[in-house]
Amino acid sequence: MLLLSTSLCLAHGEADGSGPSCQTGRPDNVWCEAEKVGYVAGVAIRSEMLYEALDSHGHDFEPAAIACPGCRSALEHDGFCQDHRIGFVRGKGYLTPLTYHLALGRRIDPDALGCPVCRAHTDGIGWCGTHGVGIAGLTAVDDRREFEALSRAYEVLLAAVAMSARCENCAAAMVADGYCPVHRTRYRDGERLPAAQLP
Repeated sequence: MLLLSTSLCLAHGEADGSGPSCQTGRPDNVWCEAEKVGYVAGVAIRSEMLYEALDSHGHDFEPAAIACPGCRSALEHDGFCQDHRIGFVRGKGYLTPLTYHLALGRRIDPDALGCPVCRAHTDGIGWCGTHGVGIAGLTAVDDRREFEALSRAYEVLLAAVAMSARCENCAAAMVADGYCPVHRTRYRDGERLPAAQLP
């Protein structure tokens, strides 16, 4: 998984709790060890396990080592392999649908937005019909279909954040289409699968 040392909040220097708020780490989807909070799509995440599972910064892959035809095609075309549930954008692999869709978007500066509707969406998610742009946190997408996919993944994120207060394993499984060994529960697209589909 993602090494936390690559995405720590630098706002606190030696992580002593002094200095500016970890909101300064929000644009970069970082984890702040001092305040025990991470951000993905502008959403505060208090579970380190969930934050790591989201894989917000992606991974480098060696193309020659990828055997799956679906993964190879996704790597070449910035696509998503449904079999292995991994998406590729500009050569990097993303292990959750949410971070794959975020990687397809572009980063925006809320202070540069003149539209109040667009600016309001930087505190959540929404589509601006006037400007034909969807915004989730500090990420914008111009394609409506892509925005709908991002919206579904964002809803899973919010459900996983709520779940993390009860079971961090379930929360991580929700965003990564994984399995919770504690509750013997498998998830797909944020939904709990029937017991018959358990390993």
